[in-house]
Amino acid sequence: MAKKGKKIIKVKDNTDTPKKKVLVKTKSVASKASSSVVNNTNKTLAFGKENYKWMGIGLAFITLGMILMLGGYNEDPNVFDEGVIYSFRRITLAPVVILTGLAIQVYAIFR
Repeated sequence: MAKKGKKIIKVKDNTDTPKKKVLVKTKSVASKASSSVVNNTNKTLAFGKENYKWMGIGLAFITLGMILMLGGYNEDPNVFDEGVIYSFRRITLAPVVILTGLAIQVYAIFR
């Protein structure tokens, strides 16, 4: 049901004059069924074109870091080669590239 009415609002002054009373017409309150339908044509996106560009760059850095970690198998399974498994590329470079990509993602979100 819709309700209509008048509401009295008291306006306070900082002076010694008497308080004023203002009559305000209240709008009708829509029923629950009709309030669920909202027509909002002015939708804006949360991110702009620049944000998506930086997100793509960050995703490329993360993907490159994962690719840098790939590989590194021993040709002979009976021989353990530390140089292949624990190389600079896998232990240092790839994690730094991934963390750089994550930092770019944070920058893209907050930009």
